[in-house]
Amino acid sequence: MKTFLKINPQYNHLQSYLSEMPATFADSGETIFRGRNEIKRMLAPDGTELVVKHFARLPLFRRLIYSTVSRSKARRAFDFGNRFISLGFNTPTPVACVEISSKGILTDAYFVCLHSDFTPLFEPLVNADRFDTALADNVAALMNNLHRSGAIHGDPNLNNILYKVSDDGSVAMTLIDTNRSHFGRKLSTRRRLKNLMRVSHRRDLMQRIVGRYAELSGLDPAKTIDKVFKMLEHFERNRRIRHRLKSVLLRRSSD
Repeated sequence: MKTFLKINPQYNHLQSYLSEMPATFADSGETIFRGRNEIKRMLAPDGTELVVKHFARLPLFRRLIYSTVSRSKARRAFDFGNRFISLGFNTPTPVACVEISSKGILTDAYFVCLHSDFTPLFEPLVNADRFDTALADNVAALMNNLHRSGAIHGDPNLNNILYKVSDDGSVAMTLIDTNRSHFGRKLSTRRRLKNLMRVSHRRDLMQRIVGRYAELSGLDPAKTIDKVFKMLEHFERNRRIRHRLKSVLLRRSSD
C-alpha cells in the first residue's frame, strides 16, 4: 500500500496525523453524514476542527481512471477548493487530500478541510412555507458572480450552499462539495442556465432566483425563467423515466 498526501503548507505540522487518517478514520471523530460517502467532524492534535470526507470505494474501471488520466474526487476537492478561494469565493479551507493505492491503483481517498459553522440554505429556502426573499436574492447574486468568473459548481443545490448572518444583518455564503466543478474563461448562456437550473426544484423559489439572476446578468427575466423551467421539466421527466426503468429492472432481477 502506498499513501499520497497533498497538504496545505499552513498545516504541515499535522502531516503525521493526516498520513494516518486511513488507519484511524473508522474509530475517530463524530459522523455527521453517512451515505455513499461518509463525513466526520474531527479534532486534530493541535485543536483544529476538521471535516473529513471519505469517498466511497469505486468500481475498478473508475479507480483505474483516477489512477491514470484523471484526478481523484479527493484531489479535485482540494484543488477546486483552493481555486474557488483564489477567485474570491468562500469555501472551507482545504487542509489535505489523502489517497491510498495498491499496485498503482487507487483504493481509498479522503478530503480534509476546516470545519465551518455555516448552515445549509435548504431549510430557509426550500422547507419554509414562505422562503426568505433576501436569501434567494443572495443566491442569485452568488450564482451570477460564479458564472462571471467562469466557475461552474457541479452540484449547486441548496444543501451545498451554506450561509451565515452577521450581527449587522449581512449575509455570507460558502460553497461545499466542489469536487465536480469546472472552470473556464467564458461560459455560454445555455451552460450558465443549465447550471442555475440545478439550484432547486421549488418553482416559486426558482422564479425569484432566476428572475433576479437574469436582471444581474443583463438577460430578459421572463424569457430566462421560461428557459430554465423548460430545462427543469426536461430534467425531471428524464429522471422519472430512469427511475421507472430502474424499478422494472429490479423487479425482473428479483423474479
